[in-house]
Amino acid sequence: MLISKENFPDGSVLVLWKMEEDEEQLLSFFEEKKEEYRQHIEQYPYPKRRLEFLTSRCALKAITGSENTICYNKNGRPSLVDNLLKISISHTNGYLALLAHPQRVVGIDIELKKEKIFKVKHKYLSPSELENENEGKEMEHLLLQWSAKEAMFKMMDCRDVDFIEHLHINHFKIEKEGDMDAMETRTQERTPFSLKYRIYDDFVMVWGLI
Repeated sequence: MLISKENFPDGSVLVLWKMEEDEEQLLSFFEEKKEEYRQHIEQYPYPKRRLEFLTSRCALKAITGSENTICYNKNGRPSLVDNLLKISISHTNGYLALLAHPQRVVGIDIELKKEKIFKVKHKYLSPSELENENEGKEMEHLLLQWSAKEAMFKMMDCRDVDFIEHLHINHFKIEKEGDMDAMETRTQERTPFSLKYRIYDDFVMVWGLI
């Protein structure tokens, strides 16, 4: 089910989808590529992966109005064969988000709220980033930074990125939605990132473009 489609002043478009449909319901969204997609998902042994494939194409069609072909480069970054848009896709249990822009590179990530984040926080956050200035919002504090680094990683489109050594999140105050500033030190460009975030009941979402 399409939750929202938003057009932003910077030219980007964001689609958020709640994955409630089964395969046949998702296939019914297509005409031109319906049988192609039906055959394609047969190669996936896991139903979850099949639904993610179909839902991402539904989300893209909600933006373009057509049935575009998505391909992937060696690092796993998605793109359109016709190069109509730059896109980024993220999914977590039951939800999928797709961000698109005509020219600029985009990155988006969504993370389900789970207690597991407390067990793995030292694997991706520096001591400074672990300092929490948002009392009572510990889970959101950790998840937003994890999601931000995932979005940055997607925009960088390179390998051998250490989330602690190369991706750095500035301190920020948590609201229901807001901005985050970050920097990568993996490449010579040392790209700064200005990211947006939102907190939902079940998950957090962070996105940006460069």
